[in-house]
Amino acid sequence: MTRTYTFGIYSYILIVTTISAVIIGFLLYRRRTVKGAFWLFLMEIAVAEWSISIAVEMAAIGENLKYFWSSISYLGTATSALFYFLFALDYYRDHQTISRKTIFILSLFPVLAIFMAFTNNSHHLLWTNLQIQADTNIGIYEHGVFFWFFVFYEYSLLVSGFFLLLKSSFRYNTFYSSQNILLILASLLPMSGNVMYVFGLNPIPGLDWTPITFLIMGIVLAWGILRLKIFKIVPIARTLLVEKMVDGMILLDIKNQIVSINLACSAIFQCRPKDVIGRNAYQLFPLITDLDKFLLSENYTQMEIDLGDAKPHQKYELRLSIIHDRFNKKIGKILILRDITEQKKIEAERENLISNLQEAKNQVKMLSGLLPICANCKKIRDDQGYWHNVEEYIQKHSEADFTHGICPECMEKYYPDIAEKVKSRKNKNNG
Repeated sequence: MTRTYTFGIYSYILIVTTISAVIIGFLLYRRRTVKGAFWLFLMEIAVAEWSISIAVEMAAIGENLKYFWSSISYLGTATSALFYFLFALDYYRDHQTISRKTIFILSLFPVLAIFMAFTNNSHHLLWTNLQIQADTNIGIYEHGVFFWFFVFYEYSLLVSGFFLLLKSSFRYNTFYSSQNILLILASLLPMSGNVMYVFGLNPIPGLDWTPITFLIMGIVLAWGILRLKIFKIVPIARTLLVEKMVDGMILLDIKNQIVSINLACSAIFQCRPKDVIGRNAYQLFPLITDLDKFLLSENYTQMEIDLGDAKPHQKYELRLSIIHDRFNKKIGKILILRDITEQKKIEAERENLISNLQEAKNQVKMLSGLLPICANCKKIRDDQGYWHNVEEYIQKHSEADFTHGICPECMEKYYPDIAEKVKSRKNKNNG
């Protein structure tokens, strides 16, 4: 019975690559709402399909089977670089989503490449010849004109994605700058692996290292998303962390860990960003007793604080804003620290001025000038010519009020009996 497949060490390496890609893809799918994660998930699925197809192709015996599995592999070969580029574009464009039109246009060439792979026997524009090595059963393909157009397209996507990530890394200053460099360098791996395969620099002739390097890159990028979470919060808040702003700005993750601060905040606390990034917000504001309640707020809120020994004579206003991703899931917080010392001084001076004016007002409302008064009945004439009793006029034109009593002279004149009793009582008390 003729054997159809014979699996060797290289096939098993690619099978391990497939399993690893599926695992990474599963982890990414669970976090698919995180910015960029969905495209990396699709890339890992494409890599898994590519790897398993090549593993079976390397084990296949005979030209027909090898051509068949090579055609199958193009389902992943033609789309892996596309999904990587879409990930980089999604990351670079921050809050903007990629339009369906853009995805459709970018997908046209991969679809054409898959079609050319399955119809190669009719035109030989992708593969022109196949040589199978007797000792390893690895097929070495000679390529046609379309293949080089396809290579140019793939490299364009990989290089463009690399520069999008590189450009993004310089748009904001974060604690994760070294990790960003690692992620960007990992983006060069697929091209390196493909160059070895396409241009005959391969230490193992015929072995396509590209899916393996794609897997390694996917692992590193997934690490950035799942572990560091730098693709989750930093791009969305990038435009807020303006280094030239006078106000101090602090970016927190959902666990209240400091992710980034601007230069103004560094000046306020007299520290370098790397000295506080990664620390908990409570360490930066130890004097705020109700900071827990403040940070748990789901909406915009603010409070007045002082920084103690750091700025003993300064007053600050601390504002909290919540950051949501495009799926409205809370992913971080922005703290704005504004110096309100001068504002508080102006407010105090204003309050003092208002208090002084009010006190002056209370004492200013008194009668002054010449009052026309009747020489006989003592009524007073107002500006309209009407005459009023003295008590009525004074009550109307001042804050004064009247209580009634009787003077000693009037008491003797009108109530002599009572006056005599009062006088006797006083003499008795004095005696």
